[in-house]
Amino acid sequence: MPCLHKALFVSSKPNFILKSSIFLKNIIVVQGLMQNKTPIQKAVTLGQILEFEVLFPEEQPLSVGEYLAGGNRSIILNVAAYFLGFKSYNSKYDNPKELIGAIFGPENNAFATEVYTRIRNIESSGTRVGIINNYSSLTLFEYFFSKGDEAETQTHAEFERNLFKAYLVLNSEFTKAQMVAFSSTNELPESIKIPMITFCMQYPISDKENYDIKQIWATQMIKAIYLFQFLESYEKTQPLLQAFVKYFNSSDWVEYIKNLIPLTTSAITNENEAHTDIVVSPGEKFAEGCDFIEKLIVNDNDELDENDFLSLRAKPFYKIEDGKYRIIFNLFVVEKIFKGIYFLLRDVNNTLEKKHKIPGLKGIYGYEFSEKTLLYNVMDIIYPDKCIKYSGQHLADMHIDGAPDYYIRKGKNIMVFESKDFLIRADKKASFDYNVYEEEFAKTLYFEEQENGSEKAGAVMQLINTIKLLLKNQFSQDKEYYYKDVYIYPILITHDHQYDVPGFNNLVNEWFQDELQNLQGEGFFIHHIKPLAVINIDSLIYNQVGLSKNIALHDVLNKYYEQIKLIKILKFPSFAALKEYQMSKLIPFSLFIDRYFSKEGIWAPPPIFDLVAPALFAEEYKKLYGN
Repeated sequence: MPCLHKALFVSSKPNFILKSSIFLKNIIVVQGLMQNKTPIQKAVTLGQILEFEVLFPEEQPLSVGEYLAGGNRSIILNVAAYFLGFKSYNSKYDNPKELIGAIFGPENNAFATEVYTRIRNIESSGTRVGIINNYSSLTLFEYFFSKGDEAETQTHAEFERNLFKAYLVLNSEFTKAQMVAFSSTNELPESIKIPMITFCMQYPISDKENYDIKQIWATQMIKAIYLFQFLESYEKTQPLLQAFVKYFNSSDWVEYIKNLIPLTTSAITNENEAHTDIVVSPGEKFAEGCDFIEKLIVNDNDELDENDFLSLRAKPFYKIEDGKYRIIFNLFVVEKIFKGIYFLLRDVNNTLEKKHKIPGLKGIYGYEFSEKTLLYNVMDIIYPDKCIKYSGQHLADMHIDGAPDYYIRKGKNIMVFESKDFLIRADKKASFDYNVYEEEFAKTLYFEEQENGSEKAGAVMQLINTIKLLLKNQFSQDKEYYYKDVYIYPILITHDHQYDVPGFNNLVNEWFQDELQNLQGEGFFIHHIKPLAVINIDSLIYNQVGLSKNIALHDVLNKYYEQIKLIKILKFPSFAALKEYQMSKLIPFSLFIDRYFSKEGIWAPPPIFDLVAPALFAEEYKKLYGN
């Protein structure tokens, strides 16, 4: 049997598994499933994605197209959607026996038994085996959606076997693509190599595996309501909003969300672990209902952009027949609530007359909304009183150069925030290459060299510059402290859960620590400056009740710093135990706070009803979270 060299399970939000790969010095060391009741320190288990070469070492694999030539295209698409309908955590199909029983019929009993026996042999070493991963399922769907129907030449039994083998070939292609993570990190110092291998291998797939669908739904809904309220109140964007709701045959944005909600709740309340179909009820509004959803379906003549599955993100449904539509991937449907709105708005904006078209829409979206609306509102919620706080806009109005995007001092604790709503190109995201990631992220998060030789400061340098002012007591809006008495918390706010990946915080903090050492070399007192923390704003939105009423953000951060701190003098009984310990220190803040709040029993649903009339989605919300 070939050497087992690819790993499967990577920890994620509470109570679910991320099926991705990590490989470290011939040891499968993986952050794994952790229930809320499980200590955070024990966040690592062993796992392996099942590859063709591992299960069938005696066979030479064919291509996916060769295996499925003469197969039924509609069945292939159905199977892909079926796999993508599995729960992101606690799925019964995480058990290979359940999955194999669902895949193979009676004609393939002998083949299925042999497959299961081989998997059990692999697992006998203590390694968990996973077969389904969303990367392979999405790739399978894209590949065959783009192909036309062809004559069926395979028997049903042959087709079952060949479809299974084709899927394992996709698994193999995925894990081979990940190997770039090793060659691209080979020259890195040992202190950062493991975090960067971990990050590079997970980043392209993490956001499609590493999620809690109910949490995504709640935060997407809140952000969407904030966004529509912003578009409605901002004079420059009002024509765009009117054109948007008209495109969807809605009277206003509230009606648009009301029409969208049933599509999204269907994606997250289905307990059957299968594909989800949306059926438009016959009647006088049949055509209207079909027209709404058909703006969100992928069509046979669409040219699919395979980079990060952008086409399926944009159009996460496909048509079965008139009035019947199938969800391709539940996550992409839920993300249409907010994440997909920008791309819809962009397309609508391109159709507007010149006098109404908005130049620089992305800039308005990222600054006027993400920072000045969303960040400011969230900060007001989680630090409601008894503190000194200034928004970036307030500081800009005071003509303070290089001011942070938000500033808060509560007692001796100073938090400085930089907010970055950004994405890197999809093809670069899919590279698994550290050199690509470092270059792309540095432009926004560290610094970017300009053509004239100057440097444009990114988030890290902006935070460093603010810290300099604070340590010199030159921050004009707040001087009532002694610099050796205060503790400074540098915080990078992100706006997409794709950065909630083990290792990402290490990358940005490594840059920050380098600059901090430069400050120390200049004679600054740096001993009370905390590590840089990357925080997804969704984490603050989702946990806002606990942060405002039970425990302040800076206190949660102190607990987080304790969790991620490496104690170098510890001794371990084995190399595997050492790596397990190191991996447990890579936990993203979003995962930490979710687990901590759950463990302490202080999480409560965000006051979502306060944002808009409860009638908008009261019944749907109750289905998800109760009364």
